[in-house]
Amino acid sequence: MLAEYDRTRRLVLAVTGHDRLVADRSVLSRAIVLRDPYVDALSYLQLRALSALRAEEVGTAEAAALERLLLLTVSGVAAGLQNTG
Repeated sequence: MLAEYDRTRRLVLAVTGHDRLVADRSVLSRAIVLRDPYVDALSYLQLRALSALRAEEVGTAEAAALERLLLLTVSGVAAGLQNTG
């Protein structure tokens, strides 16, 4: 999956002639830089919740809490991505 992202990124940069993504959109670029730490943290929590749920070693109450955490992180990442998603 990372190889596909890298290839797509390289091709987009070749087409646009820029040296970085959204280089011509300074407001969006700054917004992404400011949001990234928060979205990254939510993504990490999301991965932890998914891993714990998939391990199937949790009780019903813990599974419910993990599912709630998972839904909250999905909402948080969607809100954080806004127009970049």
